[in-house]
Amino acid sequence: MLKSLRPKDYFESPQSLGQHLKKRRKELGLLQREAAQLMGILTETYGNWEKDKTEPVAAQFRPVVQFLGYDPTPAPKTLAERLKAKRRERGVTFSQVARDLGWDEGSLTRYLNGSWRMPLTRATQLEAFLSAEEPKLIPTRQLPRRPCR
Repeated sequence: MLKSLRPKDYFESPQSLGQHLKKRRKELGLLQREAAQLMGILTETYGNWEKDKTEPVAAQFRPVVQFLGYDPTPAPKTLAERLKAKRRERGVTFSQVARDLGWDEGSLTRYLNGSWRMPLTRATQLEAFLSAEEPKLIPTRQLPRRPCR
């Protein structure tokens, strides 16, 4: 009796985060709940990510990179993309970065979207943050995620 091979139910060359997650999960022979447990998230959250219904915020991205073994996002081109990539890499929020720099969130937003011109001193400070290694950023993760009011 001949058996046919079942077609793979995932993309060999994934394009979306969900496709990357599903491919890796299938390669490891895991159920969604097992993949979610490995990443420390709810099964429903993982399912939404895998189905591309939602995506993790930058501060939640570290477990995704650890699970996949790589960052599936395209290489950053703009300053805003570089900051988002650094936030994903380090697992910190936008608020934490702004506080670490000693800036308010509104100013950082305006610098990144180009509505304000960034002074050289601040550009240098931001560049230092973007090129910092892990130990420099540990205090940033320890900042509260939301400002106290």
